[in-house]
Amino acid sequence: MKKKKSSKIKYIAYVASSIDGRISKGSLISPDWTSNEDWNFFQKSLAKMNAVVVGHNTYKVSKNHLKWRNSIVLSSKANHEKRASAVIFVNPQKTDLKKFIERKKYKKVAILGGGQVYDFCLRNKMLDELFLTIEPYVFTTGVPMFSGALFQKYKFSLQSIKRLNTKGTILLRYKNES
Repeated sequence: MKKKKSSKIKYIAYVASSIDGRISKGSLISPDWTSNEDWNFFQKSLAKMNAVVVGHNTYKVSKNHLKWRNSIVLSSKANHEKRASAVIFVNPQKTDLKKFIERKKYKKVAILGGGQVYDFCLRNKMLDELFLTIEPYVFTTGVPMFSGALFQKYKFSLQSIKRLNTKGTILLRYKNES
């Protein structure tokens, strides 16, 4: 008897961070500080995804890389679902994002940020795995990895550690145990 494949959607976050947990030097600044090794890993990973979820600011700085992917842009300014080629703008306060993704029949969804998007997905049980690249920089200010206003505790288990280069870039893979 064949085992039935699970139809569960897998949500996987990809985060590049400084040592001090900053994912960007500012809200509309491109992450040009990440290593080539991280970029290569990221591109290979995205090729396996059915769709990506990003915030409006992340979309603005990465528009040229995302416009041809099935992209879901979260924006509080969207009054209704708005499509621009493969990109759909939705307001997460007005659209049930999980049901929206189920209707689209996506099976593997990349969560690409920023901090509010990571936080939203974590709170809404849309973050199964987390790939965290830590680059050897300290910014002291900038956009934090998660930007939740209320303290909540989530548990992740470390699945793997990989050194990406000799400069000190490491890739961590976590599984959400919450």
